[in-house]
Amino acid sequence: MQISEYTPPTILNNLEKWAVFFIYLFVNGLFIVKYGGRFSFYIFPVYLVSLLVFAVFYFKINLRNSAYQYLFWGLVALFFIFSVAVNYYVDGKSLNVDRWDAMEIGIKAIFNNEYPYNIRNYLGRESSNLPFLIVLGMPFYVVFGSVGFLQSFSFLLFSYLIFKIFKTYKLRLAAIVLFILSPSYLWEVYTKSDLFSNFILVTGFSYLVWTKLFVQNKLKIEWLSVMTALVFLTRLSVIIPLIILLTKAFYKFSSQEKLRFISVFVVVVFAMLFLFFRNAADWEMILSHNPLTIQGSKQPIFLSVSYLVLAIILAFKVKSYANSVFFSGFVLFIAVVIPYFLHLVEYGYQNVMVNSYFDLSFFNMSMPFIILSLVFNFNTNFKSNLK
Repeated sequence: MQISEYTPPTILNNLEKWAVFFIYLFVNGLFIVKYGGRFSFYIFPVYLVSLLVFAVFYFKINLRNSAYQYLFWGLVALFFIFSVAVNYYVDGKSLNVDRWDAMEIGIKAIFNNEYPYNIRNYLGRESSNLPFLIVLGMPFYVVFGSVGFLQSFSFLLFSYLIFKIFKTYKLRLAAIVLFILSPSYLWEVYTKSDLFSNFILVTGFSYLVWTKLFVQNKLKIEWLSVMTALVFLTRLSVIIPLIILLTKAFYKFSSQEKLRFISVFVVVVFAMLFLFFRNAADWEMILSHNPLTIQGSKQPIFLSVSYLVLAIILAFKVKSYANSVFFSGFVLFIAVVIPYFLHLVEYGYQNVMVNSYFDLSFFNMSMPFIILSLVFNFNTNFKSNLK
């Protein structure tokens, strides 16, 4: 494969720095306002002060590397235990969030040779999970009896990514603190939702591809295609970071490499779809009950297309892993914040924020990328972290 190694990451410009800070604060602020109730007026200033104290601590105080190391691993261990305890003690059916049950219904259906997309959960909704997302939940359902523990182990995955991406414990500690100080993520842990975990997987895939394909040139086209297909079959919106990450590389593939990539991709996708759709009674059942119908865009089609066009344009401007991470988080945020404001205009604040006419959890698609981008900006002497 003839593809030049991408240039090392560089510091994002000032506009991008402020953009990632704004997105992080905006998304977490929405969760505080919605779930803080009448106390949100007090919680939000406390949250801002906490972030300010952390920033001062980070920039103004320099500890020994061993101190940052102990703090990093200590926080990882404590939060993992905390997330396990939350998943164990919180009764999922007491929640008004049913993503965990939608995944479990799909798992049970596959194990029982049933069609997974016409079964209603305890809130009367059908599953919108794409096939490989259901597969990801299977080990946790089989071993622990609950897919909620996916959140605990995805936290460990993100901690590992932080450890691999950033080469100093000071940067690693910054990333893990921003992660566990995010109310949007804490909400996901409490509600056993899989959205944040899904995009942690996407960030892991992007890091693996960047290091193994673009830097080391050791990833075979066939394996790249298999992994891309499986990630694609978790959620429709993952197509945005996939486009940003892979379009430039795919463009540089030879004709033979393009054909191999497409062929393997199609085979994997159809094999997975066959496994999940083979138990449908008839074609009419598939048309009436399928995840694409439920998970499809609920905004004007021209907006959905515009996000894909923007992703393609930005894909050809990627020069570093930091660029890829920022562009992915930015476009995912734009793809959610525009329909959010459209809902505000159409239905009003009370219906959107109080009566839940809009699902704020969709903002979490961008958050793993935004957190990594924030830490890239913390390091004012940032050089290549992929050596």
